[in-house]
Formats: sequence, structure tokens, C-alpha cells
Amino acid sequence: MIARGFLLGVAFGCVLGVYIAPHLGRPAARKGDISETVLPQLKIVQAEAEKTTWPTDDEAKAQLFDLSKWDLKKHGIGSKVSVNRCIRISQGEMACALMARLAWIEGETQIEAVFQAKSDGWKMVAVKNR
Repeated sequence: MIARGFLLGVAFGCVLGVYIAPHLGRPAARKGDISETVLPQLKIVQAEAEKTTWPTDDEAKAQLFDLSKWDLKKHGIGSKVSVNRCIRISQGEMACALMARLAWIEGETQIEAVFQAKSDGWKMVAVKNR
């Protein structure tokens, strides 16, 4: 009879061979390969904009009502819009996650918006509810 240790060794070798075999045809990792995998992650961290450069909650609310063609004077009193997070898309554009509590809708609504920098502040150019 074949010993239990021998059978376990064969089974382990088969599993290891199946795992390693697909990697044998690939070239070895170079120093540049590792840096190419880390750099995109660093760029994402740098894209996170500082909170001082974000549109203010009041700007976001005014721009949301303006873009949606809602009456700010009529519905804006009981409504609140807050900017939760922003990332810089390009030099003059920023994508933000907003949370809106609108007077005529029960509960909070999550909104994604794109802002463009203007001389007098930020202008919302696109909006999507999540």
C-alpha cells in the first residue's frame, strides 16, 4: 500500500503545478513593471481635491436648482444640499458627490455632479441622481 504522506505530496505537487503553470510563460517582473502599478494609485490620491477648493454647499444648492430649473425662492427654503466629496477631473473641472434633502421629496437623495471653474465660483454643468 502507498503511504499517506506520499499521496499528500503528490496531491500538493499537482495543485502547486496547476497554480504555477500559467505563470511560467510570462516574462519576469522588472523594476518598471512595479512602478507602473503603483503610479496610477498615486495619481488617484492626488486627484482628490482639497476641501477648500470644493464648491460650497450654498453654491451647489444654487447651481442644482438653476440647472434643474427649479424655483430656489419657492422650494429652496426647506431644502439642503451638502458636498460630500470631490475629485479633480481636469484643471478647471471637478466631479462631486452631493447629498440633497429637498423640501418636496421625503428622505435624502444622492447626486453626482460635474462643476466647471468660473471667475465668480463654480458652475454645475452635469448632474445625475444615484
